[in-house]
Amino acid sequence: MMNSILLTWDIEEYDLPHDFGSPPQPDHGLARGVEIWSAWLKFSEGWSFPGTAFCTARLAQVSPELLKETARRGHEIASHGWSHRMGDDLQLAASRKALQEISGQTIFGFRAPRLKKIDKTEITQAGFRYDASLNPTWIPGRYDHRSEPRRPFQIGSLWEVPAAVLPGIRFPLFWASFHILPLPIYLALCSQVLQLDGLLCLYFHPWELSELSEPKLPRWLTRRSQAERINRMGKLCLGLQRLGRFTPVANYLGLGTQVTRP
Repeated sequence: MMNSILLTWDIEEYDLPHDFGSPPQPDHGLARGVEIWSAWLKFSEGWSFPGTAFCTARLAQVSPELLKETARRGHEIASHGWSHRMGDDLQLAASRKALQEISGQTIFGFRAPRLKKIDKTEITQAGFRYDASLNPTWIPGRYDHRSEPRRPFQIGSLWEVPAAVLPGIRFPLFWASFHILPLPIYLALCSQVLQLDGLLCLYFHPWELSELSEPKLPRWLTRRSQAERINRMGKLCLGLQRLGRFTPVANYLGLGTQVTRP
């Protein structure tokens, strides 16, 4: 069986600077989020492999054409809650309904903003079939999930789809590792997980490939220019293409990405 690569993107309001101590933007990053999303669709055309886009409903409602274009590119649309602003009500069921109405897809998946812990019963009752909010590693000051499974598993009828980590040491292959490690090393670690599991689930954000001019952002993220970061992501995707097949999460789980209307 061919290796499966789940390339996932969290499409959200741009509130990253606030996470690192900058004052919140007047619209909590809504306008900037739309701008970043639009730019991402343009510069990713050369390596736009089918994946899964976890979108906030708030952002999708102000930019419905961007959501439709993302779906037309072959991406599965999934929920990232209603809003990315810390402390906001995620309105799980409402976010699912809004994204479904705009995109025309059946919405199967959910990922919590900042991988916040959400009661699994609440996710299931909102109509979701899978949750991709688990990073089975230890991030100091955030969470410690080293005892959780590394591969997809079920809690009742809900699938849990963990992000990729190395076995044993549980080194995470999430977005920050991509920017910190040299690309050949990052690709080699991805290859190692694929050889062992036949599956690689990665998650990124379009804002990682934006200008990132705010002064309080960490140096490991901003040390490369925007053009360098975009080029590097393209090289990653083309490198991964030689290791397996890109597939949306719902397809991997056998749920499909059914269209509910033309």
